[in-house]
Amino acid sequence: MGQQPNVDIAAEDRPRVVLETAPATGWRSDKPGIPKGPRDVDRGGAFGLIGPDPGWAWKVVDAYQLPDGDPRLRAVVGGLVMARAAAFGRGAIPEDVEAALALCGYDGEVRPELVKRRERWLEAAAHDMRPGATAVSEADLRLLIDKPERIRWANRHTETA
Repeated sequence: MGQQPNVDIAAEDRPRVVLETAPATGWRSDKPGIPKGPRDVDRGGAFGLIGPDPGWAWKVVDAYQLPDGDPRLRAVVGGLVMARAAAFGRGAIPEDVEAALALCGYDGEVRPELVKRRERWLEAAAHDMRPGATAVSEADLRLLIDKPERIRWANRHTETA
């Protein structure tokens, strides 16, 4: 319908062109101390080792058949798996679960010291702020990043693993 000639329309009532939002531009922080990329993140020492998404580690742990249905064991193994994957700077894989179980002493020959250590880790799992934090702090990182077969061998041939 056209405009009636006897009705005046003010400028603010006239149709206006609607502008589209401009495309987003790249942004980088210019504040000191804020990392600009993965290479800027401090690693090791007091900073620890930052691993990838822990949700993937839980998925790998849940896909693996654990020897015990205890949820505390899931927490301990999950913590060890995340620590091992972070030490390598990659996501969790099934070999990480095997290494964590070997470190917990779930293999053919189990020494009493390993059973005691595993029980202590399971008891502490209920009180840890992060899943398996006690196990991760007490585990030897050099042994944790080793192959599962070598961890089992070390469990049989050394007094303290």
